[in-house]
Amino acid sequence: MTERLRRAGQVSWSVIGVVVLLALVALVVWTVRVILPLLILAGTIVFLLNPVVTRLQRHHIPRAAGAGITYLAVVGVVVLAGLLVVPLAGAQARDLSRQWPEIQANAERWVDARAEESKGKFWEFDRKELGEALSNNQLSVRQQLDRAFRLGVAIFNVLLILVLAPIIAFYLLVDLPHVRRVSESLVPAGVKDEVMHVAHRLNRAVGGFFRGQLMIAAIVGVLCSVGLAAIGLKFWFLVGMIAGFFNIIPLIGPWVGGLPGVAIALTTGSPLQALGVLVIMVGVQQIDNHFITPQVMHRVVQLHPAAVVLALVAGGHLGGFLGLLFAVPLAAVLKIILGHL
Repeated sequence: MTERLRRAGQVSWSVIGVVVLLALVALVVWTVRVILPLLILAGTIVFLLNPVVTRLQRHHIPRAAGAGITYLAVVGVVVLAGLLVVPLAGAQARDLSRQWPEIQANAERWVDARAEESKGKFWEFDRKELGEALSNNQLSVRQQLDRAFRLGVAIFNVLLILVLAPIIAFYLLVDLPHVRRVSESLVPAGVKDEVMHVAHRLNRAVGGFFRGQLMIAAIVGVLCSVGLAAIGLKFWFLVGMIAGFFNIIPLIGPWVGGLPGVAIALTTGSPLQALGVLVIMVGVQQIDNHFITPQVMHRVVQLHPAAVVLALVAGGHLGGFLGLLFAVPLAAVLKIILGHL
């Protein structure tokens, strides 16, 4: 019993040391936070692709060659998906661009109708007054140029990140065994095996979370697209893709992704169709929240479905947006560390 407590204490202090080291690294990263998006994207790529590269290495393929093969495979999948998806998405985008004046006119008529209905009530509005209020707040030419310049800089930074992140991730994938050896050398010899076992489980849990989120987003996007196509919503594929993308943000994202569908239904269809869009979005989210996400996360991060739901609720309450985003991986990390003590 005493020996077990002693070893548990050693493991605990080692884990605390690793946490402190990670905190110091986080402090340094925050100090140079301009590169934080680049590091996050590169780290995400490493988490997603490292299992494939490691599996190829076990088949006696050098890591550099394995990383190159994996990158080529990802590019091939993206190109194939583009060949299947881009024609439909492009056609709907062109239709949306062509019908935009009509959609805008329908939106103005809808606003006018709501303004007419609001007359004599507690709160009323007029589209002309709304337009004048907006025009009075128009930016000056100098402000518009300044905003355009900032937008251009932001676009350049995003493109730079999209180019540099895969390059950095490639070198990290190749040198990951060396990074692991250096990390192991910092751990006391007496508890090295246990600490590295815990670190391996943490790596699997966090990497599994990212891969699970992408899988869930794809499933939700497909379900939304099929449902919206069934009720005849225009641009159903684009709306489904948007809903799937925003589903990466737990709880809040799905509702943000559903707004375009409701707006399109109101301006190109009918209030009944808008209600149908809302029903589909709510239905898909109920399926996702109570079945898809808990089951997928249970498989990839070894958390009970109820624990996933509780983690999301607690994370949203305590940490807001960031709490929602990192609630599940943090819960998995806590479970692994506490369960090993």
